[in-house]
Amino acid sequence: MSRRARPSASDVPVNGTVPELNPEEERLLAIVLRSDGPVGARLAGRQLREAGLDISEATVSRIFKRLDDFGLTVPAGRKGRTLTEHGRRCAEALSARQRHEEEFARAFDIRTVEQLLDLLHARRGVERELAARAASRASDEDVARLEELLRSHERRLAADEDARQVGMDFHRVIARIAGSDLLGALANAVLNESLIPLEKVLDVITGGHDTVGRSVPEHVEIVAAIRRRDPAAAEEAMARHLTRLIDEVNDFARSDQVRIFDRLLMFTRQS
Repeated sequence: MSRRARPSASDVPVNGTVPELNPEEERLLAIVLRSDGPVGARLAGRQLREAGLDISEATVSRIFKRLDDFGLTVPAGRKGRTLTEHGRRCAEALSARQRHEEEFARAFDIRTVEQLLDLLHARRGVERELAARAASRASDEDVARLEELLRSHERRLAADEDARQVGMDFHRVIARIAGSDLLGALANAVLNESLIPLEKVLDVITGGHDTVGRSVPEHVEIVAAIRRRDPAAAEEAMARHLTRLIDEVNDFARSDQVRIFDRLLMFTRQS
């Protein structure tokens, strides 16, 4: 583990904020939070090694010193360290953040067709608003970028090449053009790179209906509305696009083919 410089005065937390900690510091802080009494370097080092971290007792002592400098821990004689009041608040905030991240990861670990439908419904709710915002904010350069993605998408489909990435990029660019921090954060969730395997599943489902190519004309309608700076039309075009995908997945879910969903998802994640 690389050594870090001791914090300067500007690093010390102000007004109850959580300082920027590395993973080892966060883990050590969590160990002290869970303990009923002071925690020494030997005990903490053993727990960190049991968690899979290759770390020496001397390194743990250095990390404790840095946490002391941050005002998060304080020596308790020769028994080890305890949390300061601010350290406890920071440790609890970090613990809550970790729980949130784990819950978020579980929510997007799509394993059933019902969860795929939930994702598409979430996308429709978020992306129709993004499309409307994009139509009211887009510059000529933004429109040109969307048109370039359209042409690339069309070329790839015509050449029977993988067009999933360019299709996702189209939706991400609209989210960027919209310029909303909140909606952008939601878009980052529902259009996350880790969900690309689900795009492969959607390709198989729409391929079975011979409708893979319908995405391009639907995207054309969205861009046309954005080019006209028509928020209502852009919202409606995006909603139609995602509603069509929802309807196709619903048809798949009601068919005998739904039995292959698990194998299909496993195959796309491995490929």
